[in-house]
Amino acid sequence: MKVGDLSSGASKLANALKQLNIKWDSAKDTWHDTRAKAFQKDNVEPLLPAVKETLDALGRLAEVLDREARDVRERDGG
Repeated sequence: MKVGDLSSGASKLANALKQLNIKWDSAKDTWHDTRAKAFQKDNVEPLLPAVKETLDALGRLAEVLDREARDVRERDGG
């Protein structure tokens, strides 16, 4: 991953969330008690919007960094 490359980290984060959802769906097949519900409410559910917001922010930041890198190249004649 090169300096300023946010897409690699964003991809890893998105993949980790996908894997979490797959594993959690599998666990829910056999884990039905109140602790399971509490775990989902306290740990899994808060991650979904937080990760989505983070991925959205990374996308916007990547656009800004790309635009600035182009501006620098153009200014330096390259």
